[in-house]
Amino acid sequence: MFLRSYIVVARPIAGVEAEIAAGVGNWMPELAKGANGEGEKLLSELGFNLGKRRIGRLIKIEIGAPTATAGLMFLPIRWQSASDAGLFPTLEGVLEVAAIGSGRTQLGLSASYEPPLGLIGKIADRALFHRVAEVTVKDFLERIGERLERTG
Repeated sequence: MFLRSYIVVARPIAGVEAEIAAGVGNWMPELAKGANGEGEKLLSELGFNLGKRRIGRLIKIEIGAPTATAGLMFLPIRWQSASDAGLFPTLEGVLEVAAIGSGRTQLGLSASYEPPLGLIGKIADRALFHRVAEVTVKDFLERIGERLERTG
């Protein structure tokens, strides 16, 4: 399944690129780091708001090295549930950073995932889970954008 979401950050791209290049601790929402036998893992909460309640799950995130050209940056991203990995899909994609004006930057996430549990998972995904995935990705981008705007 394919997802695409984007938001606009009220900051020039140069400042956003600098924050991202300085490390995930500058822009990743609610980031935690943990070490184990596999090395350092990045952890973040992924979810969405349902009324006044937050529905969330701890995820492991891998961020690849950024590639950049004038006014455009791409970061490979992969996430999966920190627990119960067999019940939740692994998402793989690209976080995109693009200039859209002198004081505005677009953050986008294009990603794909395969629903777990075979045919049953695909049916559930069509019925509900794809919409939950869309809302979750949008929330993730909005929290990155809020953090970038606060630090700018």
